[in-house]
Amino acid sequence: MKINKKYRGIVFSCLAAVSISVPIAFFMVLLNYGFRSGFLIAFLKSSLVGTAISVPLANIFIPLVEKIVNKIVAE
Repeated sequence: MKINKKYRGIVFSCLAAVSISVPIAFFMVLLNYGFRSGFLIAFLKSSLVGTAISVPLANIFIPLVEKIVNKIVAE
């Protein structure tokens, strides 16, 4: 199944947000909580919250940053 190319930016932002927030959640829970009972639940909660925050932010800021970079970097 392919998604229409007009949704490329949204799909890219969402995948970027998830691929960044989940590993960050893993290491933050590991550093602050450690591998003990309840780690998996804490990691899943942290991943869900991180993803819920990062997906909308990525969809706002990635296109904005791309426009800024295109203005200041010569082709």
